[in-house]
Amino acid sequence: MSALPWKLGAAALICVGLFLGGYAKGRSDGRVAVLADTVKAYKKRNDVDATVRNLGAADLCIELGGVRDECEQLRGVE
Repeated sequence: MSALPWKLGAAALICVGLFLGGYAKGRSDGRVAVLADTVKAYKKRNDVDATVRNLGAADLCIELGGVRDECEQLRGVE
């Protein structure tokens, strides 16, 4: 009968260890996923910034929803 508490204690330690290991792994996976999403967003932002930098004033005006005739007045203005 004295072996029963020892076995229960060992089983409890194993369960706690598995739980904590799973918890740590899940947190680590979540951080990696967040970091990957951040890198993707940063790259996309850099692509958008480069596209905007390469647009002229009139083209940028049109892309932002301006009226073509009014935006054309911006040609040559930088």
